[in-house]
Amino acid sequence: MYRLSMTENTRVLANCLGDMTVMADPPPKMWKALAVIAARINAAYDECSGLAPGGLGNKCLFASLAVRDFLVQIGYADATVRACYLYIDANDLAGKQIWSVGIGAPGQQDIPEKYNGHAVCTVPSLSLLIDPTVYQAIRPQWGGRVSGMAAIRYHKPWDSQRIHGCPSIAGAEIATPDRMVGMLWLDRPELNWKQQPDFRQKNERRRYVTKALREAFGNWSE
Repeated sequence: MYRLSMTENTRVLANCLGDMTVMADPPPKMWKALAVIAARINAAYDECSGLAPGGLGNKCLFASLAVRDFLVQIGYADATVRACYLYIDANDLAGKQIWSVGIGAPGQQDIPEKYNGHAVCTVPSLSLLIDPTVYQAIRPQWGGRVSGMAAIRYHKPWDSQRIHGCPSIAGAEIATPDRMVGMLWLDRPELNWKQQPDFRQKNERRRYVTKALREAFGNWSE
C-alpha cells in the first residue's frame, strides 16, 4: 500500500488489487466485485475478442458497460456509465510540469466508429467511480505509480477545479521521491454515450465478458 493525498485534502490508503488501485473504502461486497473486475475483465475480453492480448485497454465505453452490467446483476441497481475526461500529469518538487496526458479532452478530432471521450462506471449509492481502462494513459513519467485500473470516491463537480473547462469529479495526488503525479477525472455531461454502438448493440463479446465476471463473483451472503 502507499499513501495518497486526495484533491479535497483528505487522506486515504490505496490498496492494489492486481492492476487496480482502490482509493476508497467500499463495503465488503464491492471489494469482492472490484477484485473480480481486476482479475477477470481483461482475460475475459481476450478470450472472446480474437485480438492480441490487452485489447480492452483502450475500449473505455465497452469496458464500463460490461462493468455496469455485472454490477447491476449482483445487486447494484444504480450502477451506470458516466462520460468524463481523464487527466494525468507529473510535476517536479518545484512545481514544474514534467509531462501530462489527457484522455477524452474536449476538442479532440472525431474518429469514425470511436467514442470521442472517456467513460467510466459509477455507483452513486457508494459515491464510487470505477475506471477499467486507465491503461491507455500510462506513461514512463508516472514512475510506475499509475496502474491500469482505478476505483476512487467521486464528488459533485467542482467548478473551482477545471481543466479545458471541465470540472473535476474525482482525483488524487501520488507522491514520489522526486515528483508529484496527479490524476483527475473531469465531468463531460454533454457527451451522449447512449448514441454509441457499444451501448446500442449489446453484442456477444459484452455478454461474454459480463457473464465471466458474474461467474467469477459467485454467490454473496451478508
